[in-house]
Amino acid sequence: MHGHKKFHGIIFISLVAITFFSLVPASYADRIITLQKVSNVNEESLLNTISDVSAYPQIFPDNVKYVKVLDNNTKLVEMNAGINGMFFDTQAICKTDANGNYVVEVVSGDLKGTTMTTKLEKTWGFQGQKYGGTIADIALDVKTSGFLSWMLNFVPDSSVSDALGYGFDRFVQHIQSQ
Repeated sequence: MHGHKKFHGIIFISLVAITFFSLVPASYADRIITLQKVSNVNEESLLNTISDVSAYPQIFPDNVKYVKVLDNNTKLVEMNAGINGMFFDTQAICKTDANGNYVVEVVSGDLKGTTMTTKLEKTWGFQGQKYGGTIADIALDVKTSGFLSWMLNFVPDSSVSDALGYGFDRFVQHIQSQ
C-alpha cells in the first residue's frame, strides 16, 4: 500500500507542475542573443558554406541527422537536429535577405518564429591579407512555445552564445579542411 500512495503523490506533483508550467506565458522564453566572431576565411567561402544546408550533417555530425530541401524556390528545408541525443524534426526557410544577410527562420514546431541572422563583413586576414578574414555578427531571436519554452528558461544566454560560437567555428574548420 505504501508504494501505491507514493505513486499517487508523484502523479499529483506532476499534475501540479504541468498546470503551473502551462500558465507560464510562451513569450517568457523569447529573447535575442547576439554574438560577434572574427574568422580567418574570406566572406564568399563562409557564406557559401553557411548557405549549403545539405552539408550540415557532415559539418555537424553529432547535431544534424539529415537535411531535406523541400522547395528550392522558397528555400524551405526540413532537418532533423538535436543535442545530447534528443532530436526533433523542424522546418525552416534558409535564404539570403535583401541586405545580403543569411537568415534562417524556423516555420514549424516549438521554435516556430525563431530567426537567426548572420551578417558578414570583409576584414583583414590573420596574416594581414586584405579581405582574407570575415567579421560575423550573429543575432538569434528565440521564440518558443510549449514545453520547450519552459525548458529554455533554465538555459543561460551564455550557454546559447557558446553554442552559436561553436557552430560558427565548425563552419570555419570545414572551410579550412578543404
